[in-house]
Amino acid sequence: MENPFKYGGVVRRPYFADREREVAELVREMENLGRVFLISPRRFGKTCLLHHLRVHLEEKGMASAYLDLNAYPDIKSFAAAFARLTSEAIESNTEKLLKIFGGLKRLRPKVSVGPDGSLSGSLEAVAGDTEAIPTLIEAMRHAEDLTGKKGRKLVVIIDEFSDLVKYNGETLEKAMRSEIQQHQSIGYILSGSEESVMLSLTRDRKRAFYKLGRIMELGPIERESYAEFIMGWFRKGAFPVSRRDIERILELGGDVPYNIQRLCHVLWDLSGESREGKPIMIEELPRIISGQDSPHFEMLWHSVSSPQKALLEALAKEPDAKPFSRQFHLAHGIGPSSSIKASLESLTKKGILQRTRSGGYQFSDGFMRHWILNLGEPQQ
Repeated sequence: MENPFKYGGVVRRPYFADREREVAELVREMENLGRVFLISPRRFGKTCLLHHLRVHLEEKGMASAYLDLNAYPDIKSFAAAFARLTSEAIESNTEKLLKIFGGLKRLRPKVSVGPDGSLSGSLEAVAGDTEAIPTLIEAMRHAEDLTGKKGRKLVVIIDEFSDLVKYNGETLEKAMRSEIQQHQSIGYILSGSEESVMLSLTRDRKRAFYKLGRIMELGPIERESYAEFIMGWFRKGAFPVSRRDIERILELGGDVPYNIQRLCHVLWDLSGESREGKPIMIEELPRIISGQDSPHFEMLWHSVSSPQKALLEALAKEPDAKPFSRQFHLAHGIGPSSSIKASLESLTKKGILQRTRSGGYQFSDGFMRHWILNLGEPQQ
């Protein structure tokens, strides 16, 4: 039987775990063509949720287009993708699509012929950089006009929306808000993993997206349903894993879906034909995974200074500590506070640590903590 615990990519049914409440909420919002800012920590399955949502939207008769801002280096490439993907969501006929593309002024259609003689179309920006924002607005307006003419509801999902700041700052934000708030046929889900950036975009009165739509924060998957999902797959594979074992896996994964999926994936593989998932084996899973990722962690480790290494070792031993407390300084022989502050900022910038909502710090990759705790021991 194929290992059912998928991680590291877009996980689709039947391997997608739960999120029924969140999907139902988003479907309701999109049926009313709302605007939702979806904020999620990394590794919480946000992108998987969005792709899973698209299936439900299709079942409701709604079209959808998914764009990941990470994929577009500039506004013009984003504009071209916006126009193409929204058009393809509404119209599947290639000849009609090419005719639709021909009506755009700042975007030029490109026709490709496949090995079988089939035609496909794409778009490229023809305007200069100074026309980049007008090109995007034309693409957005085009999507609204086309959707209205076809009498369809369209949902535009822009993932990693926090990356918007890499473009043209407040000028772009204002232009996009002005256009979005006029749309009557399109619902928007604007999602991002950079929580501080997303919250600034949506909660700062001076920013253009302030109060444009609802803010929805994605949290951990509810433990009861997640445990049932995991138990269901282990039963299908005839693994004698107990409910207590599953609870321990959830604890070791820190309720982070990516971590939990990976722990289960490795347990499934390690158990193999013996079909045994012993408690001692479960306790070893974080060490095994951190060993698998050792080359990556070693690279990060060599990129930081000695004081930063000392701080990381202290946080690995005491993950719930308050790093600026005198007790923490004395227990681990680090300090002063000014030095710790600089180290925390640097480690956060490198992506090794991340701020928690409570104002603390934690490892961006929880398995790196286990790697540090096992420094000096042979890696798997």
